[in-house]
Amino acid sequence: MASVVQHSVEIDAPVSVVFAYVDDHERTKDWMYGLHEIRPVTEETHGVGATYDGVMKLGVTLTSRIRCSAWVQDELLEIESVSGIRNTQRWTFTDLGDGRTRLEAWISYTLPGGPAGKAIAAAVKPVIGIAIRHTSEALVHAIEGL
Repeated sequence: MASVVQHSVEIDAPVSVVFAYVDDHERTKDWMYGLHEIRPVTEETHGVGATYDGVMKLGVTLTSRIRCSAWVQDELLEIESVSGIRNTQRWTFTDLGDGRTRLEAWISYTLPGGPAGKAIAAAVKPVIGIAIRHTSEALVHAIEGL
């Protein structure tokens, strides 16, 4: 069964700046809570088809190969897993005017079943709220500090 997390934050920066920052895989570890490693596995590192191997540590180590499945400049980034922990991340960007941006995150993930899945869920579930708050705060702070 999939779990879904949604969160929205307003950032005091133009949408083009926010989009470019979130789209830059080299900066992702600076703001995404628990992200231990993200490594491109394709020559393309932006746009549909860009693929990465990622390792997250959220009480347990979770690995996935993820691929960009939708990309619209300054509007949308969507990433889906192709192996490992099943997940989809959708980031939407809204220009609020006056140099402000609303960034909305929609994340769906499915942990494995059986005893291993239960152990992973027990370790991950308490961390999700902390991860979301930390990620939002770090992202706002990083972008507004540019």
